[in-house]
Amino acid sequence: MSGQVVMITGGAKGIGRACAEEFLKNGDRVSILSRTLSELEKTTAELEKNFPGKITFFCGDIGKEEVVHQWFNETKSLWGIPTSLVNNAAIFNHQLVHEQSLEDWEKVIHVNVTALFLCAKAFFNQPNPQKIPRSIVNISSLAGIRGTEKFPGLSSYTASKFAVVGLTEALAVEGRDFGIRVNCIAPGAVDTEMLRKALPHLKAKATPADIAKVVFFLSDPTHSGVLTGSTVEIFSNN
Repeated sequence: MSGQVVMITGGAKGIGRACAEEFLKNGDRVSILSRTLSELEKTTAELEKNFPGKITFFCGDIGKEEVVHQWFNETKSLWGIPTSLVNNAAIFNHQLVHEQSLEDWEKVIHVNVTALFLCAKAFFNQPNPQKIPRSIVNISSLAGIRGTEKFPGLSSYTASKFAVVGLTEALAVEGRDFGIRVNCIAPGAVDTEMLRKALPHLKAKATPADIAKVVFFLSDPTHSGVLTGSTVEIFSNN
């Protein structure tokens, strides 16, 4: 299915950027958001070369509701109702729990969970009189899956990614009345800047482009129209 209007948080680099490129290659229009203007401008300029008029960006703090509202309003004014939302933005704080301040804990939860809630809320509130199929894909992590290996110093990140899985399941139930499917991806080690900072000893074979293909599959109703409330765990041969 081409012609989607896709919104991606954390879309300037890593998995978010790869998702933007994957949607663009399939004929969709993409709006990316990040807090770092220089990264947004660089990514948009590079993708604009091959996909002119198909990508736009918005710079702001995704954890602020007024920023989310403005981003949605500008995207809708430009291209119409958003049909796909990819909640990709995330941060981490590498610190043992007994050394971690409440402020640092709350910052991770706010960006990784509360901002996701704000974006989902705005997406649900978009009027859809034509009953266009819509979807949300949330990016969690194998850190948020029961029984997988956990690493010291990432308690807030791990807790936030468990929350993303739970919120996905709750949103999928509520999304039925809105015609919105909600699914989740829980990747293991992916070759991104975040992984290199958080766990530099891990060597990842999975690339952001690998994850983007799964995101596209879950977003496209012609491929995954029966799926909602699912979490796709992605293990790679490292």
